[in-house]
Amino acid sequence: MVTIKDISKHSGFSVATVSKVLNNYTDISPATREKVLKLCSDMGYVPNSSARSLKTHRSNTLGIIFEEITNQGLQHPLFAKILESFKSTIEAHGYDIMFLAKSMGKQNGSYLEHSKRKQVEGILVLCEDFNSEEMLELYQSKIPVVIIDYSVDTSVTVTSNNEEGMHQGIDFLHALGHTKIAHIYGDQTTFIGGTRKDAFERYMKQIGLDVPSQYLVSGAFFSKEDGYRAMKKILQLEDLPTAVFCASDMVAIGAIKAIREAGKKVPEDFSIVGFDGIDVGQLISPRLTTIRQDARKMGEIAARKMIQLIDAKTPDMAGETVTVDTYLINGETTRVLK
Repeated sequence: MVTIKDISKHSGFSVATVSKVLNNYTDISPATREKVLKLCSDMGYVPNSSARSLKTHRSNTLGIIFEEITNQGLQHPLFAKILESFKSTIEAHGYDIMFLAKSMGKQNGSYLEHSKRKQVEGILVLCEDFNSEEMLELYQSKIPVVIIDYSVDTSVTVTSNNEEGMHQGIDFLHALGHTKIAHIYGDQTTFIGGTRKDAFERYMKQIGLDVPSQYLVSGAFFSKEDGYRAMKKILQLEDLPTAVFCASDMVAIGAIKAIREAGKKVPEDFSIVGFDGIDVGQLISPRLTTIRQDARKMGEIAARKMIQLIDAKTPDMAGETVTVDTYLINGETTRVLK
């Protein structure tokens, strides 16, 4: 393994000078820096992260807590994009990432204990039981935490403008002539499930549209199977809605399947609107009309907020919520009601 001493010997510079170059000291001439870095590249020098961590008291490593409730894991079409964007932005700033588990083999412990053991400098939280005892312990710690789609007064939250997204979908359907609009909502213990359902009911009332209780059907954990089961219930109603606004695109895809099995058509018999804007919704036929979340922007913002928290550039960020705009994709699953 190539060491700093090897670089020093071949470059003619002292070990101290080589070390300054590698640690981005400013009192090094551009010519010296260029020569040392080129030699490091040519010789295949790789910094010893453990040694650097001991010296600088920084690990340059961030933890990710990702407990995905629909069992899609890293294949989840929305959160995968958020993670990809977060990862690329963080890596560009010299950080590495690791996933944190509740237990590692025979070594049990809380998220906080594991975070301290691994010396992570900050944590991104997605899809966890946000109010669990372990998470509450983590929020109260000194470790910077950025959360996707949940608000905690000691952390920074990044979320889509779910309320505005619901308004966009309702306004679109209403403009097409629909007044009998049902909503397949997500699990009410989740932040987005509760936010979207509340926004739906509140805005429908605000624009003077009635929402019978039977038009509100649980889509549980936002899966295709949940959407399928929910739509089957709607299809049994005597007074059928003309449009269904689904809490997620996967729910919408499941609902379309149930409609087709019942011998009905989309959008001829039912107009369908989803929420998320995942790629698969634009690959099915008919293409899904949906409210798109900017997942890549959410990941990038989460990364930048994390860096600010770590560098203490904005010490008063606790409780801050960053809301990312949504926009409507006009697909082929809605029609003008004659």
